[in-house]
Amino acid sequence: MISVAFAALAAYALSRLKFLGSGLLTSFLLITYLLPGTLIFIPLYQILTTLGIVNSYGALMFTYPTFLLPFATWVLIGYFRSIPVELEEAAMIDGASRLYAFWKITLPLAAPAVLSVTLFAFTTAWNEFLFAFVFITKESLRTLPVGLQSMVVGDILPWGELMAASLFTAVPVAVLYTYAQRFLVEGLTIGAVKG
Repeated sequence: MISVAFAALAAYALSRLKFLGSGLLTSFLLITYLLPGTLIFIPLYQILTTLGIVNSYGALMFTYPTFLLPFATWVLIGYFRSIPVELEEAAMIDGASRLYAFWKITLPLAAPAVLSVTLFAFTTAWNEFLFAFVFITKESLRTLPVGLQSMVVGDILPWGELMAASLFTAVPVAVLYTYAQRFLVEGLTIGAVKG
């Protein structure tokens, strides 16, 4: 949720506001998105140790936006650029502030993209392994992917238990996608109907 909220604001600023270096910042965002997570987990570990939040869920809440935010912002930039700027300009002529126009006009029109990015961010965070494995060593705080990996001892693979645990891990994501699909399709098709 943190990543999507900040990504929506950043994407709106990069797609609508004209300021010095906006193109450079957009290119830097793409380059940041393309960096693999393995390059940044050592500096992140040092930062988390300094902050004293290693072995807590705060470590994951602090680090997950590092790989979710660039992707979410990049996707939303393209979607915000497809929304006509004239709708916001009409609202601002009527006295709305830019933030109000974003909140009441642009964001509802971008709901399908925001929902898609939210689903992707949730799935990515839910299945993330590397940061959770490195930053959390307490057994009671392990995430599901790390817990699945810990079921494998040496070369002994308990296939039945692994498959059952994998199914339980996939069920929340499947339920969320099934529930959100209706709103996603409805949001995508609402603009196609005139009247």
